[in-house]
Amino acid sequence: MRRLYRNKAKGYQGQKGAELVELALILPLFLLLLIGIIEFGRAYNVYENVIHATREGVRAAVADCLTGGNCAPGSASTLSDTEVRNKIRAHLQAINIDVSNPNSDIVISKPKVTVTGFLDGGGNSYNADIQSYHVQVNYAYNFLFLGPIIKLVVPNSSVGSNGLILSATVEMRDERSPV
Repeated sequence: MRRLYRNKAKGYQGQKGAELVELALILPLFLLLLIGIIEFGRAYNVYENVIHATREGVRAAVADCLTGGNCAPGSASTLSDTEVRNKIRAHLQAINIDVSNPNSDIVISKPKVTVTGFLDGGGNSYNADIQSYHVQVNYAYNFLFLGPIIKLVVPNSSVGSNGLILSATVEMRDERSPV
């Protein structure tokens, strides 16, 4: 068994190249971890932007009358589903996110909600049906680096081929007066 000893002029004997081997083993794992952090940070950023665009589109629909839109104050919004989709797409395209098929990727429903306990000027209680907007945006996010790396490791894998579906759902009630 060879004994390690330290010579001040030569350093440790018998460990030539050990640091290089350690670097070769650790560097790929470190780079994969670093790229994973960047990719998931980017995916979270895109998710937040999709939520923001969805919120802005729904807000435009419910507050259309309050923001100088195309309806009289106190009446329901007259924005069509296509106009709401266009507003959401405009917000997404401003940040380079393309919703490829807006009719199926942006789902809009308008359930009526009955709210009880409103009081009129005479103190009488009544119920009101209020229009609500429920919008869901589905965006397929494709990983730039991790998808191809997974394909290198597992060639027949379907991971990363279809992307990660980021789904943002927002529901707001119409802000018109229930009278």
